[in-house]
Amino acid sequence: MKKLVLTLFTVAMAAGTTFAQADKALVEAQKKSIADAVKKSDEEAKKAPTKAKSWLNRAVAYIDLASFPDSTFALTDADAAFKAIEYINEAVKLDTKDGKKGSTAKDAEKLIEDKKVYSALMNMGVIKYQGKDYKNSLKYMAKASELTPKDTTSAMYTGVVAQLSQNDEVAQTAYERYMGIGGKDVAIIYGLSQIYKNKKQEDKALALIDQGIAIYPTSKDLKNEKFNMLISFNRIDQAIEQLKKTIASDPKDAMSLLNIGLLYENKINGMNEEVRHILDKTVKVDEAKRKIAAQKEQVAAFTEEITRNRAKLKTAQPKQKAAINTQIAQLDATVKEQNSKLDGLKAELAKAESEVGDAAQNAAKLADLNAKVDALKSEVPGFYTKALAIDGNYYDALYQMGAFRYNEAAEIKKRVNAMDMETYKKDGKAVEAQISTKYNEALPYFEKAYSVKKDEDLKEILKQVYRELKMESKLAELDK
Repeated sequence: MKKLVLTLFTVAMAAGTTFAQADKALVEAQKKSIADAVKKSDEEAKKAPTKAKSWLNRAVAYIDLASFPDSTFALTDADAAFKAIEYINEAVKLDTKDGKKGSTAKDAEKLIEDKKVYSALMNMGVIKYQGKDYKNSLKYMAKASELTPKDTTSAMYTGVVAQLSQNDEVAQTAYERYMGIGGKDVAIIYGLSQIYKNKKQEDKALALIDQGIAIYPTSKDLKNEKFNMLISFNRIDQAIEQLKKTIASDPKDAMSLLNIGLLYENKINGMNEEVRHILDKTVKVDEAKRKIAAQKEQVAAFTEEITRNRAKLKTAQPKQKAAINTQIAQLDATVKEQNSKLDGLKAELAKAESEVGDAAQNAAKLADLNAKVDALKSEVPGFYTKALAIDGNYYDALYQMGAFRYNEAAEIKKRVNAMDMETYKKDGKAVEAQISTKYNEALPYFEKAYSVKKDEDLKEILKQVYRELKMESKLAELDK
């Protein structure tokens, strides 16, 4: 998009430079000549409205006005180019008899065929563009493109100003026509692909980028854009395949190696999310069962109290029976209320069990996911170390390698925090030793990364690692 906007700006500035360099007296003479021609042709058309030549002269005068590079003069009649088209049509109509066109009609049509009107429209479009009046710029550009359906320039500019006007429908139509008639500008390929992307037309967006790559096979920008699209479309496996092809053709591409590692981590996170989702459903079932068990105990306690009071009623004095009966009635109401709650909890359990699905299938799914996670985790560090073998000061690879080990430590710490006292007494110390191991593995990468770039966020992470490893001297040195 930036390239296209610059192109338009360059066209406009070139026109302005030509004008600025011209002799001022000559320019003023040209203005006067055009203004006089417009006035004269207006009067001529009024005096002889049925004469084709009058309308042809009028069209020429208005084309000259709309084509003039001085925006102040050209804008004395912003509709001059459209009026010229109207006058051309009138000249053709008046000089056409029995389907045959006379010389004036042919001369009038030649103004369009020779791109005189096109140039006038484009000039006004550029003038409006310079004034950031994109909506009206679009009006001129679109008409110029309509008159020259095989012209890539007007199709391209129509799309650009349409997009700047936030009219993506018109921009899409213009860009598609541009590509259809042989346009190859990389900025248009990018601009149209973004429209498809915003419309969630993933396959069209990717196909267009592939078309661009076929035209410009060495363009890293287009390849990066395809990669970014695949990520935004969550087509992670396709993105990985693309990067592997890139590395196969360029084994020294450290960035692609880094990105594969990042995508593997992305896949790991997605699988871990699936694991959590399954476990969360299982927890809901267990929680529902616990609530039901507690509620049943409540109901049993109140029922037992009713039984005790009814037994008491048998031996109670007449004056005590009324109070006992009242208490029994209250207990009956409470039991009814508690049973109603119990039914609700049973409904919750039924819902939770229906959502959790088959226990055996869940167990198999968890085993499969965990195995895949372990396999991916074993590969991730290799991509970062390969990137660092190419460039030992590659900050992102250093940071990511440290972060990978740091995050492993965080996961182990969660397991320790979730332990009950008995489990901790038995296994806690051994597991905590694993945390220290992971921090020690992360530390050299973080330290090297910080030496490459003094990032404040990384500094805070380093402080955390030093605290965890009780490296007080290192912590003090970092705070200097």
